[in-house]
Amino acid sequence: MGLGPFGLISLLYVVLGVRVVIQLIRSWRTTFDTTFTDADRALVNQAAFFVLVPISVALHEFGHAVAIWLMGGDVLGWGYYGFAGFVAFNPQQFSEPQRILIAAAGTIVNIVLAALALWLVFGRRPPMRAAYNELLIQFVVISLLNALIAYPLLDFATGLNGDWTQMYAGGEPVLSALILVIHVGILAAMFWAWKNPGVRARIDVLTGRRPGMRRVAPVRNGDTPPRTVATPTERLLTEAAQRVTDGWPQRVQAGVQATPDGAVLALSWEREGAQRAVLARIAGNALDVSGVAAFDPAHPQRRMLGRFAPLPDADALTLHLRLAMETVDDWQPAPTMFAPRP
Repeated sequence: MGLGPFGLISLLYVVLGVRVVIQLIRSWRTTFDTTFTDADRALVNQAAFFVLVPISVALHEFGHAVAIWLMGGDVLGWGYYGFAGFVAFNPQQFSEPQRILIAAAGTIVNIVLAALALWLVFGRRPPMRAAYNELLIQFVVISLLNALIAYPLLDFATGLNGDWTQMYAGGEPVLSALILVIHVGILAAMFWAWKNPGVRARIDVLTGRRPGMRRVAPVRNGDTPPRTVATPTERLLTEAAQRVTDGWPQRVQAGVQATPDGAVLALSWEREGAQRAVLARIAGNALDVSGVAAFDPAHPQRRMLGRFAPLPDADALTLHLRLAMETVDDWQPAPTMFAPRP
């Protein structure tokens, strides 16, 4: 069997994934430590696709091979391209139900791997660190969507005669119907979990997300427009957050949270081992800006940087935030730094 277009695309993904693997190796300790930043989350999400999915593809193909061996057949050929692969065998050696089970074996492996990952996330006591939970949750979503939606659609649309064509057109309607029920049931369970507030809240806790905080992600050098938010105040803060971080040397995490009388913007970054932040709170027609520096994580230092009324427009707000970030970035861990002004 030749490499084919799908094999070539898979190898392209492998090449793209090399950069992610190198970055992950270089920053392993900081990515999987107890402080899980948005930059860490972005890298972990890429690792779920570029590292764990190829492993699951290899195990998927191995599942086909094990089914062939268990039924007394021989594997005549195989191929593995990172994100695609195949196992060749002589179909004449097997009955129709056996051929369907061989075709299903790879997807069964994907489902078992997803179930194991979910058990590690939700069942382990004490829970794992947020980075590991995020990695496994993303793997479950990507792997199952690929195995249960993308692959079947690709199979039927292109005439690939892959696993799903063989499972649903294998000449055993009862067995195919049973597979269909399981197929639809898993997709329905995924949809329910996605829509269920309790499940999503639990995932937020396990993966270190702060409920109620609208993340402006990623906010780095203005590379991605902010997402639409609900109120004019939130839109104002979001626009300013996107603009003020353009060109900032460190990775900036940003979040906008609604309050009863306005909204709060948090901009945080790390420099010289200290987490630093600027908080901008809009209440009514006034803006309060404060700075925070955690030279000692147990005793973060905070200082009011200014109050502005009436509320500034986007240009003035951007300027105020930039000056505040520069001020906080220059702070040093001196006892007198946060002394009140006379």
